[in-house]
Amino acid sequence: MKYIAILSSGTGGHIYPAYTLSLEYIKKGYKIIWVGTKNGLENKVVQNKYIDIKHVQSQGIRGKSFVRKIFGLFGFLVSIVESFIILKKYKPCLIFGFGGYVSVPGSISGFILNIPVVAHEQNSIAGTANKINYFLSKRVFETFPMSFNKQNNKIIHSGNPVRDNFNELESPESVYSDSKSQINILILGGSQGSSFFNNTLPFAISNFDDNNISVKHICGFGNKNIVQQKYLKYKINAEVLEFVNDIDKYFDWSTLVVCRSGSTSISEIAKIGRASILIPFPYATDNHQLINAQYLAKNSAAILLEQKDDFIENFITTINILLNDQKRFYALAKNIQTIFPKDTISIIIESSLNLIKK
Repeated sequence: MKYIAILSSGTGGHIYPAYTLSLEYIKKGYKIIWVGTKNGLENKVVQNKYIDIKHVQSQGIRGKSFVRKIFGLFGFLVSIVESFIILKKYKPCLIFGFGGYVSVPGSISGFILNIPVVAHEQNSIAGTANKINYFLSKRVFETFPMSFNKQNNKIIHSGNPVRDNFNELESPESVYSDSKSQINILILGGSQGSSFFNNTLPFAISNFDDNNISVKHICGFGNKNIVQQKYLKYKINAEVLEFVNDIDKYFDWSTLVVCRSGSTSISEIAKIGRASILIPFPYATDNHQLINAQYLAKNSAAILLEQKDDFIENFITTINILLNDQKRFYALAKNIQTIFPKDTISIIIESSLNLIKK
């Protein structure tokens, strides 16, 4: 059985698209050798007998102190050797990098070994790793158009892969079929939670009648008791969870999603069609979350609120507008479904496997 190498580690933004495509390659008869790190989320998320996870020592360098950069550079060189040994052993017919520091050593090793390399960029601005991987890759897949500020035959606007179980969720036509002044708010802080959401949103939501709003708040590991106490303090009957594996069920329940503007969350919302308020993480690399959200806001596909001093005031105003204009929910939900290509997985699978045939 032939192997495909997946290079992905870190947060859900890198892991979930990689895992989704891995399962598709498995359906095609391939096994997966997954190159990650010991502390990456992949070790919790990836559960499949056809996927072997191997670890390298790679770590981020950008934004670190001088000493940490020296150690990081040493780890980077070591991880090139480690990746080379792994790829030499398993002899994959394709190498697929999903950005992040772990993808560069494997892409370099694959390039040296003359194995076809492809890359996927999740965000509207290509990260440092994928800017390097671009020159090593035969195909580069973009979630947002013009992430690399280039147009050529190597770059394909594909969108971001979303898990199969999102195909079974209720449509916008069903969810927004009536005009009740009731909204189900799903709050997502990302795979690591958001301290800003945890500290701010319980008070902001307390400004509304509890009969009009239901809340489910995913707060991140170790934060449940503190966040739950905040909601109890404001007499809000909210369900607080640290982390969920069946996020599709919570999306299905929601009529409004409040989240950061990472590519995975946006792509999942776009897949099912839900109204959303996007609050970009202000310290994201290259401010890519703001650019992601601006792209949707300009296309009337989401509401953008920035994490600033007037956030609570703007959030309350926005919720009041939505409560009094139920048609806006449906419009946002339908518009976001038009943002990305609908056949993302087939675009990526077909194009990448063609490289093997060649």
